[in-house]
Amino acid sequence: MASPGNHGAAARKDLRVLLPFSLDNLRIPDELAAEIGPGTGEALVIGPSGDEVRVWLVEVRRDGGSAVLGRGWSEFAAACGAGAGWFLLLRHRGRSVLTVKAFDDSYCLREVDAPAHPAEHALHVFH
Repeated sequence: MASPGNHGAAARKDLRVLLPFSLDNLRIPDELAAEIGPGTGEALVIGPSGDEVRVWLVEVRRDGGSAVLGRGWSEFAAACGAGAGWFLLLRHRGRSVLTVKAFDDSYCLREVDAPAHPAEHALHVFH
């Protein structure tokens, strides 16, 4: 049987949160921000698109007492194809890496979509 300390470490590495979609900054729970890293930092947001994987470097910061995904989030949000009424499942994979799954306004699981322009459909990494 695993000790409570070991179980807690495993649980933190795999934290999942369901949040309403936002095109601008995305407010995240303080617990998630603390796991990503103390204070201001960055996270890699990974979203699948067909057979490809796209990666965005997104700022994690405090805004009015709340933790948010800031700079870089709007680029991800614009490219992912989600819209008003959608929910995003963020999963912390450790080492400041977040994966994303999207649920549309009818609560169906949707693939994070490709950008509107095919020329932008390649792997994106923003530094």
